[in-house]
Amino acid sequence: MRDRRDDSTHPSLEPPNAFDRDFLDTFSRRDPAPATPEAGNAGPWRVSRLHGDADPRWGCVAAGERPARFRFREPDLAHLTATGLALADRPARFRFQVDAAGALHLMHDGYPVGTAAEGTRESEQLPIILTALANLRIQPRALAQFLLAVPDEVLRRSGVILAELARCCVPRPMAEARAGGCSGLVSG
Repeated sequence: MRDRRDDSTHPSLEPPNAFDRDFLDTFSRRDPAPATPEAGNAGPWRVSRLHGDADPRWGCVAAGERPARFRFREPDLAHLTATGLALADRPARFRFQVDAAGALHLMHDGYPVGTAAEGTRESEQLPIILTALANLRIQPRALAQFLLAVPDEVLRRSGVILAELARCCVPRPMAEARAGGCSGLVSG
């Protein structure tokens, strides 16, 4: 039996999804962020089923470590923790800095990358969160652990949203962006 997606005369009833092959191919043409080694202190972190307990248990284990550093009843919480452990203890890559004129700048690895609107207050959490997210996007194992923790319905809906965003927000040449109906001011 043929898949409906293989037949161009019958359009798919499913909305486009960014986790489909076509969209993954589109993303592979982007300028990639360089991949970095996984967490330097311990790891790589993995989640494994722990045997011997009456209830199912899952553990976060670093390579060569025994017993599990953390134990969970739910595997998705174990995957979230493995992600957090891979990102923890990394140097802060983002911070805020106020210039001589009083403007608040967001700094990334020592360089200004953004300026806050007048009246915006400095957030203590934003640089921490941005550092974790920046590290997550360049650590394949941590990203995979995170995606394993995402509920199926959220992952499916995220793929649809990502496919919608990709039409105008995937970095691509200016001429191609204009031909696709985008302003050329692509975010990414």
